[in-house]
Amino acid sequence: WVHRELRAFGLPMVVVETRHMRSSLSAMRNKTDRNDARGIASMMRLGWFRPVHVKCLENQKLHTLLANRKLLKRKLVDLENHIRGSIRTYGLRMGHVGRKGFEPRVRELMEGADLVLETMISTMLDVRRAVLEGFNKLHEILLKIVLHDPVCRRFMAVPGVGPIAALSFKVAVDDPHRFAR
Repeated sequence: WVHRELRAFGLPMVVVETRHMRSSLSAMRNKTDRNDARGIASMMRLGWFRPVHVKCLENQKLHTLLANRKLLKRKLVDLENHIRGSIRTYGLRMGHVGRKGFEPRVRELMEGADLVLETMISTMLDVRRAVLEGFNKLHEILLKIVLHDPVCRRFMAVPGVGPIAALSFKVAVDDPHRFAR
């Protein structure tokens, strides 16, 4: 956001690769803010830096969408595995069920269980349902974006490339003109 705001004022901006700058600054003996500022100024003056491409705001938003969707999917799997493990302790086995049949199967297994166990598992199922709803909303947004994006649609013409891979690749590349080949 700093790059974007300073660029709006027309100031010249160079974003440098942080790992390269950090490794150069770590060679200094006294690590202080003042010495870091001097070291950065010296590196910039001598041209010993690697400039980094800053992605456009739209691609940053799409990257955030992909990251949020991935996080919710991971948490959904974690919750399902935790519920499976919790009821297995009491001799209840889920078997192979899909996403839609998961909650009904757990509720079926909970019939006749004691109140404490049923309350614990019911609470976990409520959390799972909320995470699943959030995941589904983000997934629908992602599909709508890909449907209306000509670049993603061209990527999806390649066999084996779906909407997530197409959008991920588009976001990662950002501006294809910055590559020589």
